[in-house]
Amino acid sequence: MSYELQHYLPLELGLYQPLTVNEENTSIIKPYIKNPLKIQFDCYCIECKKETTFKFYQDKFDQYYTNQYQMDIERRIDSKLPIDFIFKCQRDESHVFYFTLLINEDKVIKIGQYPSFADLQLHKINKYRTVLKNDYRDFSKAIRLNSQEIGAGSFVYLRRIFENLIEETRQIASEQEANWENNVFEGSRMDNKIKLLKDYLPDILVENRSLYAILSKGIHELTEQECLDLFPNVQLAIELILDEKIHQKEKQLKISSVRNFVSTTIEKLKS
Repeated sequence: MSYELQHYLPLELGLYQPLTVNEENTSIIKPYIKNPLKIQFDCYCIECKKETTFKFYQDKFDQYYTNQYQMDIERRIDSKLPIDFIFKCQRDESHVFYFTLLINEDKVIKIGQYPSFADLQLHKINKYRTVLKNDYRDFSKAIRLNSQEIGAGSFVYLRRIFENLIEETRQIASEQEANWENNVFEGSRMDNKIKLLKDYLPDILVENRSLYAILSKGIHELTEQECLDLFPNVQLAIELILDEKIHQKEKQLKISSVRNFVSTTIEKLKS
């Protein structure tokens, strides 16, 4: 069983999102029922606060127990009862990852999971705290709402972050350009605002400025499911913008450090 198949159920299948089992994807669920002992996947451990490997856990898992386990699984499937899958962190076995499936004929539905998708993702955005400042809370809210299957609501927070990034850049431009015209900027649509700020914004944002239109459309026109489907790539786009801001900030710190070094060293050498 490939890694991609092993991590699909715990890390990709959303809560209450039905997975129809067919000939093409039966290999996703079959190993969990027939041979779970071999299942493992890499994931962030919220207790260790590190990436780790989680392995399927059952005490005294021998051949006899394997047979009993499979019989119990089959009984639960026939009775339409929930099935729990428990995995243990290989750094510390007291740290667990588990999820619960309900299998009904050809449908597999995840009805519970710990840690939640939001818990697993929030550690990844911690590095953006310094560049987002007050908007960091909105970013985490967007991720939590998305994990709770609230699509349009999550887009509201992402769009607010986008607008605040543009406003922050406008303030920089107005301070640095003597002929900056705020009236022209304020009267422009977002697409033109980004063009006016192209010298101050990451190229990736200028090239993909229609991202704002996607966010607005998601809030006003798209269905919840459409927003949920779009969320991962919209989040990725926001993160790319933030990555560039972090890069520029680090670059300026290095430039400043080199300048200070050269200046102070030259003065020392003169004396």
